[in-house]
Amino acid sequence: MKLLATDYDGTLKFGDSVQEKDVKAIQEWRKAGNLFAIVTGRSKQSITRELEENNIQVDYLVTNNGGMVFDDKGEILLETTLDNIMAIDLMYVSHEMPDVVSYTVNDGVNRHKVEVHPNLEEHRYANLQPDWTEEEIMDSGRFAQIVYSCATPESTVELAKNLNAHFGEIVTAFANNFVVDIVPKGVDKATGIDFISAYASVNDDDVYCIGDSHNDVPMLEACENSAAVSMAHTNVKEAAHYEYDSVADYIVFAMGR
Repeated sequence: MKLLATDYDGTLKFGDSVQEKDVKAIQEWRKAGNLFAIVTGRSKQSITRELEENNIQVDYLVTNNGGMVFDDKGEILLETTLDNIMAIDLMYVSHEMPDVVSYTVNDGVNRHKVEVHPNLEEHRYANLQPDWTEEEIMDSGRFAQIVYSCATPESTVELAKNLNAHFGEIVTAFANNFVVDIVPKGVDKATGIDFISAYASVNDDDVYCIGDSHNDVPMLEACENSAAVSMAHTNVKEAAHYEYDSVADYIVFAMGR
């Protein structure tokens, strides 16, 4: 039995769509008795809607960049949260960051958005409307991940670097296109995959991971059979062992091993 773990945005989903050949390849992979997992920075709420719309079946979901793991029934298998004081400080300090358009707070399943500089163009969460006030979010006391939505991809790289320099003993920040994902220290996509591998008793050499962005680097470096999609950032390709144009092409490779 093998485990395939793929990032979602930029790897399985390009623009507004998922390729039909990728969905069919995933179905064939699972029919052969293998396990399939989506590993994403998204919340459970967000990725579940995407999977339903694209008719994608999974055995496991790793969300919040490794902070949460769910089984195929949506039951929580692994859960991590940010330190409450640190999380609230990150919400306050966002208002002093000129390139932060908004931020979302993920409670482990659902997410809530706060507009910070609405005069800037919102690239990632343009269709997500605030449903709680900032005060209500702070009072909720449950913070699994905080995501800063930024004006440019370049600003996310610099912001993640600064956050890791100043708060790296408590949190880890990942640049992910137009957003910066902030999770508890020691959490990343590799730790999420490690949990599934142990839980499902999958050998390390039977694990296959593919991604495209900065937040995928930890799992690509840790995976013996990792691949980056051809459109990936240069440093992501350098972290991977292989390069493929699509998830379907990578599955052909994995099935033949």
